[in-house]
Amino acid sequence: MPHGKSKIIPYLIAFVDCILLLAAVIVANYIKFNAIGLTHNFYYYLMFGWLVMWILIGLRLNLFRTPRVLYLDKILYQNFKAILIFIILSTTIIFFSSTFKFSRLYFLIFNSIFLIAILFWRMLFWQIFKKYRRNGHNYREILLVGYNKNMKKVLEKVYLNPNFGYQIEGLFTDSELKSNFKTYYKGKLEDIFTYLNGSQKIYEIVISLPHYKSNLINELLDYADKNLIRVRIIPEFSEYLSHIFHVDYVENIPIMRYRNEPLNGFFNRAVKRFCDFSFSLITIIFIFSWLFPIIAIIIKLTSNGPVFFIQKRTGRDGKSFNCYKFRSMKTNGEADNMQACKNDQRITKFGAFMRKTSVDELPQIINVLFNQMSLVGPRPHMLSQTDEYKEVINNFMVRHFAKPGLTGWAQIKGFRGETKEINDMKNRVDADIWYIENWNFMLDIKIIFLTIWMVLFKKEENAF
Repeated sequence: MPHGKSKIIPYLIAFVDCILLLAAVIVANYIKFNAIGLTHNFYYYLMFGWLVMWILIGLRLNLFRTPRVLYLDKILYQNFKAILIFIILSTTIIFFSSTFKFSRLYFLIFNSIFLIAILFWRMLFWQIFKKYRRNGHNYREILLVGYNKNMKKVLEKVYLNPNFGYQIEGLFTDSELKSNFKTYYKGKLEDIFTYLNGSQKIYEIVISLPHYKSNLINELLDYADKNLIRVRIIPEFSEYLSHIFHVDYVENIPIMRYRNEPLNGFFNRAVKRFCDFSFSLITIIFIFSWLFPIIAIIIKLTSNGPVFFIQKRTGRDGKSFNCYKFRSMKTNGEADNMQACKNDQRITKFGAFMRKTSVDELPQIINVLFNQMSLVGPRPHMLSQTDEYKEVINNFMVRHFAKPGLTGWAQIKGFRGETKEINDMKNRVDADIWYIENWNFMLDIKIIFLTIWMVLFKKEENAF
């Protein structure tokens, strides 16, 4: 039965990628020039250049590698990132290296087809490969040493998940085991080497032991090196550190980071800002130019007061900014301190409609254009709410590590509207922090589409 690493898989992925690239070249050529064969030698040179470029980008970004633990959103984001780099490099090289009158439409068609084809192929491969592993292929034999909160969680989430292809050969611990894990129990810690010396091939040893077991850990590391066994160590930080940490190395010295923030990376920030700017500019020019006057007229005809409601809200790094909304309430002196609630007498009839459909939030596209907000991120709160909740929720201010958004992970999880209890805000904060620590481009796309679906088809009880 095949197990461990399937060496042919990276070659298969690269081969299919090349076939898709060639197909995109031919289809784009047919659409633009109505011809099967390429119409100029320049396009042949370009095709071969694209093949080489994609292979090099794929090798550099590990696109052809199949991680043991597969997550579809991360795979799609990595490939989208690669195609964006591919487009930028292609454009730069063509611009500076050739005077040929190149068809921009052809370039656009090709890249659109290639992008869709690659992402679809990756999704298809992900489904096929999961099934392949569930059928008992591409697995790794692992031995688990130690049992604690961390090991239990990894067991449940990863090692017992058939999609990830692990076969547990045994579990050694001096701790008491839950009944569903006793199947894998092979003995106490003192029995490990007896088992190893008489066992079949072990691919990897996973160790999670407290610091006072350092002698045993070092003995296991030495044994693994002598017997060509890989080792993973799950540090038992849970005894004194209850948060998630990330490890960096400086001069081979491990340094733990408290939080992972993908948006601290320049490339990720650039991608997010490019999408924010492009979407907001296009929306303002082609939609708001005619929609805003209509909404403004209805607001003026149905109630007294200004069209826009401008309020100070807390933004990234705790800095305040002017947040724009269509006015949905009667003019009142409590707007900066009192949340909207169910059957709120301050809300106008047209305002109630706008709040139900989130139309009142549309002017925040202007905040997105001015780089004060993003399309997706933690929702901005009133300054009075920030002052209140930062005193009663320990990690409330962490949500301000990112720019606020028109919509966010908390909103599609149902944590929106009035926060009657402290726990309501705590749930929202937890969701916002999860988003900050797990951001990727495909997650933003997912949130945007789910937001549209919720606005159009799902009745939100908290939307008032």
